[in-house]
Amino acid sequence: MTRTINPDSQICDHARALSSPVALAFVRIAMACRGVSEAAARQIYLDYINGVRPEHAPAACD
Repeated sequence: MTRTINPDSQICDHARALSSPVALAFVRIAMACRGVSEAAARQIYLDYINGVRPEHAPAACD
């Protein structure tokens, strides 16, 4: 039996990740502090939980 990948599975994963109270708080804080749109704040959160480090992110403190 062959397992097929549902193209909407990534969308479902993102929706699930963004539905937690912590994610919603992160999005609201990112919108307020960085002055970005909700869509941009959600992408920042998804990048963060997936370990993606954007080029424009501040360097970590030592």
